[in-house]
Amino acid sequence: MLDPAVFVELKASGNLPSPRGSALRVLELCQQDDLTLPQLIQALQVDPAMVGRLLKMANSAAFARPRPVVALTPDVLMSIGIQSVRRLVLAFSLVSGNRQGQCAAFDYEAFWSRSAATGVATQLLGAATRAAAPAELFTVGLLANVGRLALAAMHPAAYGSLLEQCAGEFGAPLTALERHAFGYSHAEVAAAMMQDWGLPRLFCDAVLHHEEPEAAIASMAGRNADLIRVMHMASRLAGLCFLAPQARATEFRSLLPLAHELEISEGNLARLGDQMLTDWAEWSRLLEIAVCETTPFAELGGPVAGSAGSDDMFRRLSVLIIDDEPIARRLLKDTMEAAGHQVSLARNGHDGMVDALDRQPQLVFVDLFASRDKGLELIRTLRQTELGRSIYIIVLTSPDDDQRLAVALDSGADDFLDKPLDPRLLNLRLRAGRRMIREQQLLRLEQEQLRRRLLELSITSQHAREAALTDVLTGLYNRRHAMDRLAQEWAEADRGRRPLAVLMLDIDFFKAVNDSHGHDAGDAVLRKVADVLRTIARLSDVVCRYGGEEFLIIAPDTSLDGAVQLAERIRVGIERQPLPVCGKALKLSMSLGVAVKDGKYGSHERLLKAADEALYLAKQRGRNRVERAV
Repeated sequence: MLDPAVFVELKASGNLPSPRGSALRVLELCQQDDLTLPQLIQALQVDPAMVGRLLKMANSAAFARPRPVVALTPDVLMSIGIQSVRRLVLAFSLVSGNRQGQCAAFDYEAFWSRSAATGVATQLLGAATRAAAPAELFTVGLLANVGRLALAAMHPAAYGSLLEQCAGEFGAPLTALERHAFGYSHAEVAAAMMQDWGLPRLFCDAVLHHEEPEAAIASMAGRNADLIRVMHMASRLAGLCFLAPQARATEFRSLLPLAHELEISEGNLARLGDQMLTDWAEWSRLLEIAVCETTPFAELGGPVAGSAGSDDMFRRLSVLIIDDEPIARRLLKDTMEAAGHQVSLARNGHDGMVDALDRQPQLVFVDLFASRDKGLELIRTLRQTELGRSIYIIVLTSPDDDQRLAVALDSGADDFLDKPLDPRLLNLRLRAGRRMIREQQLLRLEQEQLRRRLLELSITSQHAREAALTDVLTGLYNRRHAMDRLAQEWAEADRGRRPLAVLMLDIDFFKAVNDSHGHDAGDAVLRKVADVLRTIARLSDVVCRYGGEEFLIIAPDTSLDGAVQLAERIRVGIERQPLPVCGKALKLSMSLGVAVKDGKYGSHERLLKAADEALYLAKQRGRNRVERAV
């Protein structure tokens, strides 16, 4: 980080970019402990443009709202987060108040345009990797390079000279010149400014290191390293917006190794890139920033895919041609193969259906007059299958058969071509078909990724539920689960008029183990005792650690005699089995109290208390024994 004393001097100069106007009032309000949401909404509504930008954030895909919001309400602000709102207002105010300056060589419009692209890319990549809150990531990305704006404001002539030396290009050479000329870089200034504005250290570190990430990532792990990778990739992805198509395709390929580190597939990276372009254009209009027209990644062709696998998916199609005219079939096959597609042929609808189910083509050409098998029936049958619903179907027909064509389209065909085929029209239809096939493939990839994530979340949620009910030390159920389960078993016993027994267990002289051998030995004893209890207890018994050295066993469908026998087996098992702990064999004993549901106990709490009283009696009568509740 920048030396704090140096930053104090920079701040004292009064030249650092800072928020202005109504934004200052909002920022001050957000610092108050007694701030109410209606007060904040009232302050925000002074600036309609600010309200529109916040609504744009609230309606972004990252928040996955079922329907768009059209007004700032307490619920909307809470979903974004008060501190996130504060930082968004800060960022939007900086954009509005710093559109021009004294540094002639600094392109302010291009700077903010690139910053908007970086903000969008950071948000999208962060959402894909679940790195942080969407609104926070957008703000961090938008302000990631605010240090350049600051240097242009503080040293307009000197910084302009550095920019001219680097031909206006930002990168490592300019950073080196900054450090040599001023003693600090734009990244160090940006991180210090963001820290001063109250952004978490996690984000400040990501801004500080995102342009030169290797050394920082090598010394970090987990979320910190992932966020630096996200910021680095977002900056480079945003830079693609300003490159020519071929250069963009080449640079895109260089991003694939980093995408793999973030567990983002090539197809998803291309999808994220196109979504970035769309969102970038929308945010630029909203922030009143110039935006250049940029060709979508999907239209750049093969180089964007980056590998043979994704090239097969998006450009090299699997094609089935169903036509009973040999010459027409062969001509179309030759044309498609010349374009690099894999082609199979079928003479009639029956063979075509078999081939479609076997080969699973992405694109099918169907002659509506295919033999006597009726091409229309083939289309309807395909659309009734799960596989067939995802196939792009182009029907081949004659120019004067409009009625039959209308029926074909109504039956599920996607497009049509008149015979004889016009190569120019065929190419146009293929482009449209390839685009649709690509979108379907990406949708299926997204659905599969979502399915995996939902499964992971389900497993994580299950693990979290289990962790909340499990004693960390022994792996047994904890006291919370014990009480819930006892209440449940009591209700079941009531309904079924079945017996229910409870055993309270306590390790004798456990304090002496801790005092003589240390708490590590005591923990080891608790784990060993838990293992013995699991071994001796029956499958239907619920074994719990009640607290300290006390354990509880809930024994459904167990009479008093059965519960006493179980307790005695446990007592003998503990007594006769020396427990190896810290290289020593410790001999232990256990006292147990037993109570069984009957008319004397009106609730599960009273049943548990009776078992606890029986345990206390066992302790009083000499320990290492079983006592029944009286």
